[in-house]
Amino acid sequence: MIPRYRKLLVTTDFSLLGNAAIPFAYAVLMEQGGTIILCHVTEVHGPPNPLYAHYSPWSALSGQERAELRQTMLRSLESLVPAEARAEKMVTTEVRVVETPLLVHEAICQEATALDVDLIVMASHGHSGIAHLLLGSVAEHVLRSADRPVLIVRGAG
Repeated sequence: MIPRYRKLLVTTDFSLLGNAAIPFAYAVLMEQGGTIILCHVTEVHGPPNPLYAHYSPWSALSGQERAELRQTMLRSLESLVPAEARAEKMVTTEVRVVETPLLVHEAICQEATALDVDLIVMASHGHSGIAHLLLGSVAEHVLRSADRPVLIVRGAG
């Protein structure tokens, strides 16, 4: 049986490389239509543990500042929808900003399950060597952890 993809979760960190997967997700659905859930995940931590040096920009923001930043991110996600997809109107787009205490890859997998998407689409920065060892790869962790298919788009750069 050939799978049909109708609902895709597409993640971005708003970088040029992170946005590279967005056009590919729309290409998957352009012929038959469907829904793209364009998502940005932000780790939110509680008060810092004095034994562990960790900076969280969210914890320094007031409630109003957080709400304003969230609205800015939602508008930024909407601006990433390709013009062709807007013109065709075959694909519906939903935008989401997820604030979570989980690791980003865990939150992405949790969202995919909760939203019952058919496919997760994301870009990989393609770190290698020392950068890969130090930074890890959210895409790699999602690929290993997800309970559904994952399309990884290698970002140019």
